[in-house]
Amino acid sequence: MKRPEILLVNPWIHDFAAYDLWARPLGLLVLATRLRREGWGPRLVDCLDPDHPEMPQAKVREHAHGKFSRSPIPKPAVLEHIPRSFSRYGVNPEFIEQDLLSVSPPRAVLVTGLMTYWYQGVRETVLLLKKIFPQTPVLLGGVYASLMPDHARGHSAADEVLVGPGEAALACALQRHTGVSATETSHPSELEFSPALDLLRVVRFLPLLTSRGCPFRCAYCASAKLSPFFVKRDPAAVVQEIHDAVEKYGVQDIALYDDAFLVDADAHALPILEAAAERFPGMRWHSPNGLHAAAITRRVALAMKTAGFETIRIGLESSADEFHRRTGGKTDMDSFISAVGNLKQAGFSREQIGVYLLVGLPGQSPQQIEEDVDRVLQAGAFPKLAEYSPIPGTSMWKHATNSSRYPIDQEPLFQNCTLLAAAENGVDAEFLRKTRQRIRDALYTG
Repeated sequence: MKRPEILLVNPWIHDFAAYDLWARPLGLLVLATRLRREGWGPRLVDCLDPDHPEMPQAKVREHAHGKFSRSPIPKPAVLEHIPRSFSRYGVNPEFIEQDLLSVSPPRAVLVTGLMTYWYQGVRETVLLLKKIFPQTPVLLGGVYASLMPDHARGHSAADEVLVGPGEAALACALQRHTGVSATETSHPSELEFSPALDLLRVVRFLPLLTSRGCPFRCAYCASAKLSPFFVKRDPAAVVQEIHDAVEKYGVQDIALYDDAFLVDADAHALPILEAAAERFPGMRWHSPNGLHAAAITRRVALAMKTAGFETIRIGLESSADEFHRRTGGKTDMDSFISAVGNLKQAGFSREQIGVYLLVGLPGQSPQQIEEDVDRVLQAGAFPKLAEYSPIPGTSMWKHATNSSRYPIDQEPLFQNCTLLAAAENGVDAEFLRKTRQRIRDALYTG
């Protein structure tokens, strides 16, 4: 019997800027594997697809990331005062419409959504889907739906909004909207499913998730709200997933999607890295989500080097220990300095050790940002400024709403990190431009 089809859609991004930093719709790809086990026939339409045959192929950089294709669109009225161009990032709508018209109507469509302030791209996607498949229910899940469900119900045009990881809720929603029940009612944890990479046009790297959630409860991060429990996969299953990707697709790069890969490294990360170093020599690893500095011991640093880490990002956020005590206590400067020393001893260069520093936090002065940059440079690492985006549901949210000059609790567009919505006086685009130039000067001319 032919499986009932279900369409998974990764929507467009509407923003001032967007960059393909090893970005793939991993949640949808993992969901596709689960849906196959439950009797569905999933298909994927990725509005951000960098390999769409109708689009000019952007130059693929050394490690399979680069710029998204983009087309200018009018700025939302509430953002007219921002002196930057606004764009739709991804594949031209006419080509996505052709893709949708070429497939038979699915029984249901599942759309994901990431940043809350990208909701207008979600809405444009949903409206096109409803135009092409007027009788098909469109369900919305993902970060936007989970963090701002009421807004999503009022503005996304989806028929139903699914909140949280909600695998069981999805099965019920599909049965309610389609009358089709899962053929398999008992199944392993969602984490035990490998992504359905065959749904991608080209597999340039392995997007790898070895755990879900994070044991820390940082005031500025929504990980605990989106995934309340910290759950780790069996290291042997992770190594098998890498093996399968190497065998089937010849991947040479791995992008870690974990929020807490190095937590409890002796039982988790080290077995994975040590097995990978032995079985997959020449593999390149990248950690765009950031690693916990306190977990980077000498043994961990050496294992990372042996496994082939090339892009290291450490989530420091601030050099002030008081900040960490107040916001979750995931690290301190002594741990950070030790981590950088261990990495450099293992053979990593300053340019490889990128350190995320949050800028534009409520109550954060320009002088604090300058001190953060100086201390990271002094430690021998590469400061990476990351503009703070106020996130609903986090413990810093109330402080951000009180500090913001915008009604961020009413309009998600004002949560865009470009606006520096909760920043103190003196922390603006020009200050950050000069700070980034100072970093470049220190790294490349000092």
